[in-house]
Amino acid sequence: MKQCTVFKLGLIPYDEALSFQFELVERIREHKGKDSYLVLLEHPPVITVGRNGNAKNILVNEDELKKKGIALRKIDRGGDVTYHGPGQLVGYPIISLAYHKKTIRQYVELLEEAMIQTLEHFGVKAERKPKYIGAWVNNEKIGFVGVRVSKGVTYHGFALNVNPDLNYFNYINPCGINGCKITSIGKLTGKNPVMSDVTKEFVSCYNKIFDVEPTVVKTHLSYIPQKVAML
Repeated sequence: MKQCTVFKLGLIPYDEALSFQFELVERIREHKGKDSYLVLLEHPPVITVGRNGNAKNILVNEDELKKKGIALRKIDRGGDVTYHGPGQLVGYPIISLAYHKKTIRQYVELLEEAMIQTLEHFGVKAERKPKYIGAWVNNEKIGFVGVRVSKGVTYHGFALNVNPDLNYFNYINPCGINGCKITSIGKLTGKNPVMSDVTKEFVSCYNKIFDVEPTVVKTHLSYIPQKVAML
């Protein structure tokens, strides 16, 4: 079974997490794809715009975002505009698609499936929509996927609404979809799910779906496994 190092990093600023992803991408390349990483965290409020995103899907100006304490970043993932913030489980799998024998389409579908199975554990029945990437409950979006593949190695990833402040999504057209409604585990169940419980369940689902054996690392961004650092 393939090994996967899992980082559970808590609340991390977006820029720091992005730099860490780049570092892990390089480690994967150095080791010819034979290591895998899954970075799980939350972000302070930030709106990100994908490489083909339309800035018009941000419904307030940048000055207003600053007043509300929301960062704005233009990045190189796929997809349009989305929001990340506390109460949302964000995950960045860093893997070699060739080593895992997956196409990009298969990879995205597996991320969707990991979210759907995680949600089922917490009493939420989600599904895919043929025209839209992500996880949906009826016509409300609860899980998001936006990835980038560089020379066969993935970064960026997914976001799952556990119990974030959904009012932040009013500042955008989520994923570039006019009138897109957003929901969360907390809203649908009337409960306040514990982030660590959702994270644990997601890791379990991810391990089964991607057929990996995890080594969980609870530490800061500077940690790199010794066997990789020595390459």
